[in-house]
Amino acid sequence: MRNAQRGFKSQQVFTKNGFKTSRLSFSLLLLPCASLLSSCAKTPEKPAIAFESWGKFGHLPGQFKGPRAIATDEKQVFVADRASRISVWTTGGKFLRRWEAPVKRNGAFEGPEGIAALRNGDLAVTNTHSSRVLIYSKTGKLKSTFGSYGYEKGQFLLVTGITQDAQGFIYCADYGGRFDRISKWTSDGKWVAQWQGHGSAPRHFRRPCGLAISKNGDLLVADIGNHRVQILDRHTGKFKGQIASRGTQNGQLTYPYGVATDGAGQIYTLEYGTHRVQKWDKNGKWLASAGAPGRKKGEFANPWGIAVSRDGWVFVADTNNDRIQKFRF
Repeated sequence: MRNAQRGFKSQQVFTKNGFKTSRLSFSLLLLPCASLLSSCAKTPEKPAIAFESWGKFGHLPGQFKGPRAIATDEKQVFVADRASRISVWTTGGKFLRRWEAPVKRNGAFEGPEGIAALRNGDLAVTNTHSSRVLIYSKTGKLKSTFGSYGYEKGQFLLVTGITQDAQGFIYCADYGGRFDRISKWTSDGKWVAQWQGHGSAPRHFRRPCGLAISKNGDLLVADIGNHRVQILDRHTGKFKGQIASRGTQNGQLTYPYGVATDGAGQIYTLEYGTHRVQKWDKNGKWLASAGAPGRKKGEFANPWGIAVSRDGWVFVADTNNDRIQKFRF
């Protein structure tokens, strides 16, 4: 009963006119062709994607309360959930350890919204509602922090996504009301630059979240409220293009919370609104999609975070299903 009441409250996917009904109706329309016209050409079937999953709702080690942020260093997977717990897993789903990120105040959990495996072996976690970034060792020792609350240089409002480029610079996304920005920092937490703007124009944002570095070194920004991924020059912040526009068809996006890349430069987007992962080539051309709304393997419930290994394994923080799903296109 708990799961039936969690998530999807503002979604339309489970109503009569939602995705499942639409897909069923389409299948029924094809039945006459299959049963009456033996000469109908059959569309080659795409090989099924095999999904693995681990975790469930709970407070014990190896359990989650709304996993939202996820990262991988190719050997381990790191997950942050709404209860401010950072857990570490093998890439095969074996639980290793966990620790709690600092709470905001009065014992209230704050739920980090971003996590990144850094090049020096540390882990960066966005302490979202405390407006700072936490740097941990992979065993959970807090080593340093940077950022504070505010609108000025070197400050954050609600800090969300985080990533690092090949030169070690760290990029963060934050938002608050009608204020949105991307900021750039050195690997030891010194402010370098920021690019801010609220709205739908190029290099303006409506709640930026997931961040990634493209094959050619550009910064990819999951621009949630504008239903797109923006492509920015990571040195100057100059707008270089975007991937997709609003919609539910293949090649369109609805509330993209996450973006990631693999070793070949292919791009992966994760949609909170359409409960799916889409795959694009390095130039932003749509290739494939996976997922649907629901509770079974291969289905998602308002997923929030995505990480992709160099060889293309996709890890999804399936938030309102309280689990991690792993698959490969």
